[in-house]
Amino acid sequence: MFNQFKDKKPATTTTTTIAKKIPQQEIKVNDDDDDEQDEKFIASETMAANRKNKKSGGFQSMGLSNAVFKAVLHKGFKVPTPIQRKCIPLVLQGDDVVGMARTGSGKTAAFLIPMLEKLKAHSAKTGARALVLSPSRELALQTQKVCKELSKYTDLRSCCIVGGDSLDEQFEMIASNPDILIATPGRLLHLAVEMNMDLRTIEYVVFDEADRLFEMGFAVQLHEILSRLPPSRQTLLFSATLPKMLVDFAKAGLQEPTLIRLDADTKISKDLEMAFFSVKDNEKEGALLYLLRNVIQLPKKTQNTDSKKRKGATEADKQTILFAATKHHVEYLASLLEIAGYQVSYVYGSLDQTARNIQITRFRNGVTNIMVVTDVAARGIDIPILENVINYDFCGSSKVFVHRVGRAARAGRRGWAYSLVTSDELPYLVDLELFLTRPLVMGGDKEEYDYTAELVLGTMPTDTLVDDQNWVTSLVERDASLQGAHKTAMNAYKLYNRTKPRASAESYSRAKELIKKRNYIHLHPLLEDESTTSQAAIERASMIQAISGFRPAETIFEVGLRGRKKQSPASTIMRERREAVGKVIAAHKSKLEESSTSEKKSVTVEDLGGDVGEDELAEAFNIPESSDKKKKKNYRDEEYYLSYTQKDANTERGYSMASNGNFIEQASKAQLDLTGDDQDTIKKSQNMLRWDSKKKKFVRGLGIGSDNKKMIRTESGALIPASYKSGRFDEWAKKKHISIPRTGERELVNAAHLSKKRFRHNRADEAKPLDPLAYDYDKKLKKRKMKETETIVEKDGMGKKRVGNRSTAKNELKNASQIRKDRIAYEKRKEKSTRPSRRGKNRK
Repeated sequence: MFNQFKDKKPATTTTTTIAKKIPQQEIKVNDDDDDEQDEKFIASETMAANRKNKKSGGFQSMGLSNAVFKAVLHKGFKVPTPIQRKCIPLVLQGDDVVGMARTGSGKTAAFLIPMLEKLKAHSAKTGARALVLSPSRELALQTQKVCKELSKYTDLRSCCIVGGDSLDEQFEMIASNPDILIATPGRLLHLAVEMNMDLRTIEYVVFDEADRLFEMGFAVQLHEILSRLPPSRQTLLFSATLPKMLVDFAKAGLQEPTLIRLDADTKISKDLEMAFFSVKDNEKEGALLYLLRNVIQLPKKTQNTDSKKRKGATEADKQTILFAATKHHVEYLASLLEIAGYQVSYVYGSLDQTARNIQITRFRNGVTNIMVVTDVAARGIDIPILENVINYDFCGSSKVFVHRVGRAARAGRRGWAYSLVTSDELPYLVDLELFLTRPLVMGGDKEEYDYTAELVLGTMPTDTLVDDQNWVTSLVERDASLQGAHKTAMNAYKLYNRTKPRASAESYSRAKELIKKRNYIHLHPLLEDESTTSQAAIERASMIQAISGFRPAETIFEVGLRGRKKQSPASTIMRERREAVGKVIAAHKSKLEESSTSEKKSVTVEDLGGDVGEDELAEAFNIPESSDKKKKKNYRDEEYYLSYTQKDANTERGYSMASNGNFIEQASKAQLDLTGDDQDTIKKSQNMLRWDSKKKKFVRGLGIGSDNKKMIRTESGALIPASYKSGRFDEWAKKKHISIPRTGERELVNAAHLSKKRFRHNRADEAKPLDPLAYDYDKKLKKRKMKETETIVEKDGMGKKRVGNRSTAKNELKNASQIRKDRIAYEKRKEKSTRPSRRGKNRK
């Protein structure tokens, strides 16, 4: 019976197959190079064994290990996004990659999955092996959250180093020997200088949101951090918007990078629908209330009312994010919406880190369903379910608009982006039309509209809008605090407008033409219903339009002189003037009528220069060509046709930075893409004069030393604040009795427990009732009563003093008999004494 199993061979595993392929060679115990080569060979063979032979296009075909692949499936990733499908194989091969894709396309997983696959397991040697640099604290915390979820089946350690947190806690994080560092450049450089960190063990570097890293003034920090990294590292750059100045970005240390630019044409999600409403400056608050109540239909009560329960927001809450210009607008709008009954959270740049975390957590857990933010503060905030984005103040850059609306319609969900556009902001909308290559359509031009492919502009119902605005005006007049916030916001908006970048000159002329068109004041198609399309509503709207456009035939100089024979000199001059310019006015009106009936002329914008062509990109990067890309049919012969403008000139103009000056100057000028949200950051513009200590004169631009901070020069030659080396780490190490090993040495025995959070007992419960049958019941009861009656009094600089109950205190005042007895006793003591008392000679 047992002979039937003799001929069968035992099952072979991947490990035995790999072991057979390793060539027989002499074993060298102390040869580290051979060990590393063997590890790389085994890893490559394991990946090849895990990889499917068939091209399924999923994560199964990428050769991921079981731990990483299991975490990816548990996260809910079934099919990789285009950026993940292109980048992950290249990163696993060890190539440097520059990835460009729109917001919400899965860039975070595109660099975290191959990073975890390459690191595999925790290393007992001291020193981090991967570094992720993020421009903001929120983005770093979000990356840390995703990293923990994807590494849940491995023993890899990661820590988040951001500004605003305790330095002592971050010292413990570094002492725990993490494999992955997720940090902001400023705080990472602070710890590197303070702790004298050795970053030569870094093998994998990621610049997340690379454009914003360079634009937000991190040039000095990045230069110093890069000088501390080894030259053999693998470098990745990921961003939603990446300009054609990638040659300058290559200074970050990329070696023969591969450019992945999938969404050069589709910068915004195809599932995102956009609507633009033309409003007046003094009606924006009423328009916002009308939008929330009638269009979005935002509920005033959320599903989750307890902030401690991590229930999460639902689609029924209709999570909405509202972008405002400055922090003063954020405070004003948050107060206004709270009075209107909505559940509001708010975040701005100078908000305290603890308050910021509380506000974001309340919004993410579904306690609130609308968040008022500025561009500076909203960078990196990731909300799982976000239905709507509202641009209360239209942004001055098309690239910022992409970042704003890119937060909705993620991961296959549909979303809406609503924008309130005033007449002053209309040129920026025209710039956006050229940038997105989507036509600008006004209400009444068509019968059917595609909100995903067109920019539809229209107005709101006048009667309802006036009622909402009157309610806001009366509320501001009654509430003193709201009135002060409104006045501050208006003053801040004047300063914001002065520092906002200007639109192109051609856009200003086109905006004037749009305002003159009749359809500019047409009702938005999204708001058309039975109440607005009825005959009575149309007649009422036409009457209001006629009243608003009414211009009297007489001037103020001619009032009351009609029918009189005797005319004043002023009326005579005005009549002669009207006869002179009457022909010009009539010709202008006829020209407007002809232009409204004629077809829309093509708009050409001058070439501003500074764009890098595709040939130049091909020389700097390895751009993979997609074989299945279908070419559009065109009557032009591309071999002989030469256009007078560069291809996608308007698109790349929105991405590009200034072409004059060095890289640091260009980055500081591009910083105006996100105008500051408070007075201090708004005034910090490139036009201010700064004192240059080397040139001994005032110069424009970034002047190191103008803030009166003492600077020190590092080994790389970069100037950093002297406060980075303050001795805090030495004090912490002496207090904790910890000596961190050098790079390459074995980690501390308790390193795994250093980074764990310690539980703190903050809950105060009522004491248990006493047991009357206990032997010490009376003693405990008396002690508890004494504690209940005593009070704690604050002493001036001397701590706290406990004061008991005055009713139980002993009375030390003496009565007449006690005083008489004391005098008699004193006289007896005096008679017995041979020496008279000095103190008592005058005593009675």
